[in-house]
Amino acid sequence: MSKPLIELINCGSGDWSILRVNQGKDFEATGHSINNFQWIMLLNSLGYEVEEKKISDEDMEAGNY
Repeated sequence: MSKPLIELINCGSGDWSILRVNQGKDFEATGHSINNFQWIMLLNSLGYEVEEKKISDEDMEAGNY
């Protein structure tokens, strides 16, 4: 089984981005920026389980994660 081709495509102005797997056949997200949700969806489409956690700014600064 071959590895999937993951592409992150940006234009020169940085105004638009495309994130896709296997030339959009398996996954594609587009927009002015690629947000965390879209990256999580990409990883899910590749079979990874992703757990998103929200913590306070204080815990983040203190390294409590």
